[in-house]
Amino acid sequence: MATTNTEFSVANLDFSTIKSNLITFMQGQDIFSDYDFTGSNLNVLMDLLSYNTYYNSIYLNHVATEMFLDSAQLRDSVYSISKSLNYLPRSFRSSLAYVNINVNPTSNPHQITIPRLTKLTSTIGDNTYTFSTNSDIIVYANNSYLASNVAIYEGDIVQEAFLVTNTSPNTQSFFINNSDVDVTSLAVKIRTSNTDSTNSEYTRANTLFGLTSTSNVYFVEPSTNGSYKIVFGNGTFGRQPSNNNLVEISYRRSNGEDPNGANNFSADSIAGHPAAISLVTRATGGSGPQELDDIRFSAPRALAVQERAVTKEDYKTIVTNEFNDISSMNVYDGADEPVPQNGVVKLAIRSDSFDILPTTLKTQIQNFLRDKTPIGIRTDIIDPEFINIEVKANVKYNRNATTDGPGTIQTSVETTVNTFNNDNLDDFFKTFRKSKLIEKINETATSILSCEVDVRMMKLISPQADISFNKTLLFNQAFKRDNPVEPVSQGSFVSFSTPTVQSETFVFNNITGASLRDNGAGTLQVVTANLTNIEVLSANVGTIDYSSGEVAISNLVINSYSSGTSSGTIKIFARPEDDDIQGLRNDVIRIRTNETSVSVIELRE
Repeated sequence: MATTNTEFSVANLDFSTIKSNLITFMQGQDIFSDYDFTGSNLNVLMDLLSYNTYYNSIYLNHVATEMFLDSAQLRDSVYSISKSLNYLPRSFRSSLAYVNINVNPTSNPHQITIPRLTKLTSTIGDNTYTFSTNSDIIVYANNSYLASNVAIYEGDIVQEAFLVTNTSPNTQSFFINNSDVDVTSLAVKIRTSNTDSTNSEYTRANTLFGLTSTSNVYFVEPSTNGSYKIVFGNGTFGRQPSNNNLVEISYRRSNGEDPNGANNFSADSIAGHPAAISLVTRATGGSGPQELDDIRFSAPRALAVQERAVTKEDYKTIVTNEFNDISSMNVYDGADEPVPQNGVVKLAIRSDSFDILPTTLKTQIQNFLRDKTPIGIRTDIIDPEFINIEVKANVKYNRNATTDGPGTIQTSVETTVNTFNNDNLDDFFKTFRKSKLIEKINETATSILSCEVDVRMMKLISPQADISFNKTLLFNQAFKRDNPVEPVSQGSFVSFSTPTVQSETFVFNNITGASLRDNGAGTLQVVTANLTNIEVLSANVGTIDYSSGEVAISNLVINSYSSGTSSGTIKIFARPEDDDIQGLRNDVIRIRTNETSVSVIELRE
C-alpha cells in the first residue's frame, strides 16, 4: 500500500512543473497510487488545474509587483504609489522662449495692452507650433510700444468646464481630459452657476499649512492613463464648491521637447496692430512626462524634503524636480566663499540648453524657492566657472605590434581623452587626476608603450579694444612658479623659462604678438617673447597669488585681438602646482577637444 503524500512543492511555477507536481501529489494518495494520469480523462483535469494555478501565480505576481514603487511597471501604478508619497509626477512641460515685441500702431495711443494668451507661431521643419503669452502686458508710447523679454509658452490652449452636482462632505475632484497637459499652466475659476457670470479665481496649493475653510485653492493629483485631476478642499482645508457651481479650467497642451530650439516667431497682429518680433532666448525646457525610473528615484526623496529647502539635498531635489532642463547643480554655503557671505545659499546651476542660465530662468528659480527657504536665508543663483584643461599628450607606440598607423593611434587617443572627460569631469565638484588620464591613454591600444602628458589650466577673458579691462580669475589651485622675467636684471632670454601664467597674443601699443606673462614674483606683465629675447612692454597690469591661484588683471588696454577685431576672447593659461586639479564651489573642470593635442612617436621594437 502506498504511503499518503500530503506535501506539495511550490518552488517552481511554470506550467509543466505545476502539472508534474500535481500528478506526483495525486499518485501519493492511496486511491490513485497505480493510476495512469497521462492516459486517462483525468489528464484533462490535471491540465485545467495546472493552467488555473499558473494563471493565478502570474496574476498575483503582477499584483504584488505593481504594489511597490521599485518594481511597478505600469504608469498608473507608479502614479498611484507616488500619490501616497505626496509626490506629483512631472507632467508634460511647454517650451519657453523669450522675445521682444515692438507694436507699431497706425495711431499714437498712450498705451496698448497685449492680452494674455496672445498667440505667436514658430516653424521647425515641417511642423508649426503655437506659443502664447501668459499674462497681460502694457506697452507705452514713451517706450516706442516695446515689450522686452516677454515669456511665451508653447501649447494649444484648452478650456474645460464641470458642473458640481455632489453636495456630500467628500472633496470634489475633476478629471483633466488630456494627458499632455502642462499642469503648471492650469488656471482654475469657479462660477456660481451656469446663469451667473460671477467667478472666483482659485490658486494651486501644495500643502495644507495656512489653509482655512474659505481658502480658494485647488490641488493637483496624478490620475489614471497618465493624466491628472483637480481636487478641491473639503470645507476644512480649502473651500468646498457648492452644488450647481461651474468649474472652469484652462491649460496648455504641450508638444513636449519637439518645439525646443524654436528661434523665429511671428504673429499676424499683436493687440490688433502690426508688430515686429525679435528673439531674446530660443525655446527650451519642453519635455514629455517624467520617466518612470526618474519617478522611482525622486518620489521617496521628495517625501523627505516635504516642499521645503533646508539641507543642500533639499535644494537639489525640489529644483531639479520642478525645472526639468537642469542637468547638474552644486549647492554650498555663502560662508564658504573667499569673501564670506552669511545667510546666503549659493546654487551653481547648468542646464541641458545653457552653460550659463538666462537671467529670466534664474529669476524663476529664485521665485520658486522663496516660499520654501527658512526666514533670513537668501538664495543666489550663480554661473558656473569653467576651468578648461589643456592637454598635450606625447605617445610612443610599437609599430611592429599593430597594423595601425600614427593617424589611427592619434585619433584613438583623442577619443580616449574625450571619453575620460565625459566619464570623470565636466560637472561640479569633480577632480582631474593626471595619473588616471595617463592610465587610460596607455590602455587605448596594446601597442602603446608610454605616454607623457603636460597640462595647463585655461580661462577666457573678453576685453574690448581701447577700453581699460579689469577682471579677477579664480583658479582655486596653487600655481607652479618658474623663472622670473625682470626687465632690469634680466636683459636676455632665460633658457627653459616656463611662465606660471601666460596668454594668447594680442596687439598692445600697436605692437603685434604681445601677451600676458607673470614675472615669477607675483606681477603680471605684457611682453613679447621669442626664442632669443623677452621684451617687457608693460611692467604691471595685475598681480598673481601663487598660493590661492588668483590672477587679478587691472588696467589692461589692448588695441585689438590678433585677428584684428575689437572684440573676442583671449585664453589665459596657468600651470598648477599639483597634477590633481580639483573643482571647488561653482568650478567645472573639463577637457575640450580644441584644447587637446596628441603627438605620436613611432618606434619599432
